[in-house]
Amino acid sequence: MKILMLCNSETLALPTIYQLLQSNQLVGVAIPQKQVVRLSEALLKTGLISANIHVLQKENLSVQLNHLITSTAADCLIALTSPWQIPTDILAKPTLGCINFHFGLLPKYKGADPIFWQLKNREVLGGITIHKMTDKIDEGNILHVADVQIIPGETYGIHCSRLAMIAAELVKQLKEIFQKEAIPQEPHHSSEYFLAPSILQLSINWQTQTADEIECLVNASNPKYDGAITYIKQQEVRILEVAPADVNTADSFAAGTIVYADATYGLIVACINKQFLKINIVHTNDGYLSGIKLFNMGLKVGDCFM
Repeated sequence: MKILMLCNSETLALPTIYQLLQSNQLVGVAIPQKQVVRLSEALLKTGLISANIHVLQKENLSVQLNHLITSTAADCLIALTSPWQIPTDILAKPTLGCINFHFGLLPKYKGADPIFWQLKNREVLGGITIHKMTDKIDEGNILHVADVQIIPGETYGIHCSRLAMIAAELVKQLKEIFQKEAIPQEPHHSSEYFLAPSILQLSINWQTQTADEIECLVNASNPKYDGAITYIKQQEVRILEVAPADVNTADSFAAGTIVYADATYGLIVACINKQFLKINIVHTNDGYLSGIKLFNMGLKVGDCFM
């Protein structure tokens, strides 16, 4: 089987690319023009030769893909984190068609970033859905589903790394997967597409979100979105890691208020429902800092995150 791959993420795609190279099935990798600098070096380190790295532009995408499929004699086009919808006239061009490795469970989590939303929404299962591509985004018949348990506390980056290794194992089974009957997706009550989160969706609302919800948002934002957004003393802070904290107090604190601060434990912040979070790692204009460093820089009990 000769495979042409379209990818936009080194984290999710590289293990699969390496596996396909080892099995002599990969005839080329196509990447977006805007990702050339970021992806090319990583692709070359897998052993892929530069002649087999193809740069695509959104304009005339159909013409470019048609040429690539013809020139490489690819039997199949696999999309891993493709930034674009494959043109309709290309879908039937390869003998085995075009398939998508969707890093989320369908039909519930359609869209560009199911990983973020599954983590933020405190799902216990994520996964990889391999489906045939159609003229509608993430709606093709399903060939295979690999459920992946979401480990409590894992970040976006950790979950991506786990998914990437599972995807690399799945490509070993492509022959068997293609022999399966493709199953239409079951109708789902939500027709929502889960796109990349907005600034508002990345922002912590201390007044409405529980400690658990804030922790899930922080984990879902690390590292791809550089953390969950909050403000203190009119300065933006990106929180990358928190942990639940026990505070023995009968006092009531406004959500977002620092209730404990010292050079040993760093900062502990009040949340709603008398819950507390320890601030472990943040990103500010001064760099990546621990809660202890924030204390040393002058944050104190009574200061409030907004």
